[in-house]
Amino acid sequence: MVTGSSGTNRMLRIPHIKEMIYENRMSYAEKHGLEFMWANMTSYNLSNGVTIYWNKIPILQEAFTHFPEAEWVWWMDVDIIVMNMSLSIFDHILSKEGLARNIMLDRPMAGPGGGKTGYRTPPAYKSDDINFVISMDSWGMNVGNFLMRRGDWSKWLLDLWIEPLYISQNWIFPEQDAWTHMWQHHKIIRDHTACMNQRSMNAYPDYNFLGEHWQPGDYIVHFAGCGDDPMCESRWTKYWDTREKVEVPLSVKTKLENGTAKIESAQRGVGLPNDI
Repeated sequence: MVTGSSGTNRMLRIPHIKEMIYENRMSYAEKHGLEFMWANMTSYNLSNGVTIYWNKIPILQEAFTHFPEAEWVWWMDVDIIVMNMSLSIFDHILSKEGLARNIMLDRPMAGPGGGKTGYRTPPAYKSDDINFVISMDSWGMNVGNFLMRRGDWSKWLLDLWIEPLYISQNWIFPEQDAWTHMWQHHKIIRDHTACMNQRSMNAYPDYNFLGEHWQPGDYIVHFAGCGDDPMCESRWTKYWDTREKVEVPLSVKTKLENGTAKIESAQRGVGLPNDI
């Protein structure tokens, strides 16, 4: 599990949201035997003037190095709550059964504003060929929550994703529009990508008109686009109080209490072999 963020402890105008996120991610990680890396995005700046959204790509590149035994890396934007703590990411999403249950085959791909793009998801797939798992909402695919499988394909994809020509484009959602462009124009990307139904892994709060809303039992809720709206705090609190309650591990509680929780602790190039 990988998250990147920067800034004050009032993201989405919510006091102590980072402690809540840490508790949520770490409790889930320990319950299901996962690792969690929280990166300081500002330490990954690509160059002057490049928006911070692009920094998730070098963070992902380093995550594969930080965790050499991990088969999958799971990117989650900071504005996500794991609501159903009982669901295993492997059983629910990545297993052959999970893919078969949730993948969207031969579906039209929407574009920003819900317009038609003329593209459709592949009509068939082989589970062993899937290297990228992402959900689709009414505006297309959302790169706030996705999974990548370790391998040469993913190395190549991450390198392509930060192509300077893409970075220079005046796109509304920079790294997301770049991903959509790659998916549409490169068959090798479509053939290795599973587009999942939205509620399986990226449901939205009930105020968000961009896609399907979270229902009891759904996996996560993603506050995409909430930004610094004054209503974010009450909206977040509503879902935070609704999430499945689990016993927070003592180690997580202790780190939060004594200030040693690794919040935004990963820095570019720190602790990597040969100082990569």
